[in-house]
Amino acid sequence: MSRLHRVVVTGLGAVTPFGTGTSRFWDALLAGQSAVGETTNPKWREYTPVMAEAKTFDASSVLPRKLVKDTDRFTQMALVAAMEAVADAGLDAVEGNPLCPNLPRDELGVSLGSAFGGVQSLEEGMVRIATGTSSRVGARMISKSIPNAAAAALAMRYQLRGPVMTYATACASSANAIGEAMHWLQTGEVQVVLAGGAECLFTPGILAGLRSAGALAQSGPEDWSAWSRPFAADRQGMVMGEGAAILVLETLEHAKARGARIYAELIGYGASNDAYHETSPHPSGEGAALAMRRALRRAGLEPADIDYINAHATATPAGDAAESAALATVFGQHLQNIPVSSIKGAVGHMLGAAGAIESIACVQALATGWLPPTLHCHPADPAAPPDLVPHRGRPQAIRTALSNSFGFGGQNGVLIWRRPEL
Repeated sequence: MSRLHRVVVTGLGAVTPFGTGTSRFWDALLAGQSAVGETTNPKWREYTPVMAEAKTFDASSVLPRKLVKDTDRFTQMALVAAMEAVADAGLDAVEGNPLCPNLPRDELGVSLGSAFGGVQSLEEGMVRIATGTSSRVGARMISKSIPNAAAAALAMRYQLRGPVMTYATACASSANAIGEAMHWLQTGEVQVVLAGGAECLFTPGILAGLRSAGALAQSGPEDWSAWSRPFAADRQGMVMGEGAAILVLETLEHAKARGARIYAELIGYGASNDAYHETSPHPSGEGAALAMRRALRRAGLEPADIDYINAHATATPAGDAAESAALATVFGQHLQNIPVSSIKGAVGHMLGAAGAIESIACVQALATGWLPPTLHCHPADPAAPPDLVPHRGRPQAIRTALSNSFGFGGQNGVLIWRRPEL
């Protein structure tokens, strides 16, 4: 087998409930701010009283009018996040121009994760038909709502003709998308990939389904912003978030040849399935533990080599308990010395985009020497990891970071990032 190429991150882009931009997300996170608040739309409030909404996001202020008309909100978020990531990587961001003029178009790809795709556009059309409001829907309803709409939009915008794939593995979607992109880059199938995820599932149908499944928090503290409580003993369920996160991944050789700034290296990826239940994780966390062990093996690391863990921890009673058990199984006594945090107390659960935005948190932690906190985790569950980095970010230089993503259907995806060693 030929030598595997090393994979690095050269650009970051994000749209989160804190607003547009990676720096806005990171600064608010470290400051211990929460973007969770009372649900603004009365139709949604019937199913969930709190959300983490990207209230300031306005696609029409940055994207062409026709593009906005022909795309769903989740695609628009992916496009805006990609614009930042591409510019951050120092690539040509002019619409219609190739990102890397020196590369054949088939050596650039897209790998995105989304649990559902454009459900707002889909549900809007279905409601019109079901209520008899109209017997017709928009000509772009299907192309706006299909799960691969965002990936296809990125390919068209930047003329990327290599593999353009969408992974729909529930809340592990974008972690799997990034991990699968790692395969393409390591084997030399492509040289550059826009990888990440996008999600906006704020519709009555999706919210009603999640409420019926017992996944959404229906009660909490008087302060709306404290309803997302990862690892807390009194956690009640997850709070929905929305957004997109895109990373520019490249082979090390290509990044160095063009003199790119390198944030971090992607060195490990592990995937598995619980094969246990449609919505609940295996109580012992054995599927999650398997994915973590696979990622460690791929990275050539031992549990003691991990300096920081970004937990999936959605604040559901069963999910956080299973992850705590899995972490204890994999890391044993080393867990006493490893900080573990979940950013979902700040931005809610961005579902298919969660693995990507949490990867950006890991990359920023490696690059800046600051760890993001777990908000609202007191009193902590006695079974939770001992160091949850509570309340606010803290300075701590790290060399390696592991990021967990777990989803309905037993899907598990784990990524390991390392500070650049070039």
